Amino acid sequence: MNSWRVGVAALMIFVSRPSIIAASLPHALPQAHSRQVARVSDEPDPTDTRACYSLGQLEIQFSTEKKGPPTVGMIVTDPRGRRIGYDPLKKNGWQELPEAEAFIDCDAPGGEGACRGLIEVCGPVSGSYKLQIIGVETGIYTLHVAGSSQSVKDKHGLRVYNSQTDLAAVPIQKGSRDTILLNYSRDPAFKVAFRSEQAAPVAGNE
Repeated sequence: MNSWRVGVAALMIFVSRPSIIAASLPHALPQAHSRQVARVSDEPDPTDTRACYSLGQLEIQFSTEKKGPPTVGMIVTDPRGRRIGYDPLKKNGWQELPEAEAFIDCDAPGGEGACRGLIEVCGPVSGSYKLQIIGVETGIYTLHVAGSSQSVKDKHGLRVYNSQTDLAAVPIQKGSRDTILLNYSRDPAFKVAFRSEQAAPVAGNE
């Protein structure tokens, strides 16, 4: 799974707009659950793709309104500081996670020529993920995140709990970089949620 398949290029102009991102985030974010979450250092990394079920999964989609490849790039940094993604302005790519891949999908049903970027992580560790969105052109982007917990055993057998969240129609300027934090936990009691860059660390990322 360790691959980056598609990238795009443009000139870099560094701009930071945390106030605009914060205004776009949901007003009511879930509060930390009272249950104790394992420290990031205590959670094992995945060793193969079976971890997508046993240790959980994280899928991050990004898209823009124009047809063809998204006019933004993305770099995701996990709670242990490892990166995956592509910087279309610097023309650099990373894949430092044990089991993950990043690619452009232009074959989604109903896409009508529009493509989406995907970053998929098997066995993601609990904590705060930094999403850096990089503008190749001025436009609007949308993020969709789906998270699955680690498998847990109950009276019905092994089960996985799913959650998802969206951030829609966020404006971005050519050459600018947005930073968004995403909370994820393997614990089924937690749901994936966006936070602004100024947010406090999430449970499990102590």
